[in-house]
Amino acid sequence: MTKVPVYEDGEVIARVEYNSNLDFWDGRNMTSGSLGRHLGFTKLKKSGKYVLINGTNWEGEQPSAEVVTMDELIKAATRTGHLDDVYAAYPELKGTLDEEEVAVAPREEIEAEVVAFGNGAHITLPKDLIGRRVRYTVIEG
Repeated sequence: MTKVPVYEDGEVIARVEYNSNLDFWDGRNMTSGSLGRHLGFTKLKKSGKYVLINGTNWEGEQPSAEVVTMDELIKAATRTGHLDDVYAAYPELKGTLDEEEVAVAPREEIEAEVVAFGNGAHITLPKDLIGRRVRYTVIEG
């Protein structure tokens, strides 16, 4: 695996294994919310500091990581839909923020045009959902 530099206050303080475990499927790609961008997390063994790993698919750019507070890690995990994964990895974080601070907007249900084929589907969604995490459910009927 690739090791990426971890920055704190502009200085490299460690190197960690690259991961993108905060990414989600946007319907076409694994992403952290922006085209060609990825996000992962880990914790430094010696210091116990939390780290966000920033990945990229863009030519000329290299992945890097930064030390973050536990609040920043929780908020990033909430934004990408992976809060349970962070709590599973680091149970000590559960309950450290008020529920309102990590609240996720209620899910809205929409109808969309779906064309199923072979091992996949083509889904046409409203423009305001582009770039947002979308989960679809098939209702048999």
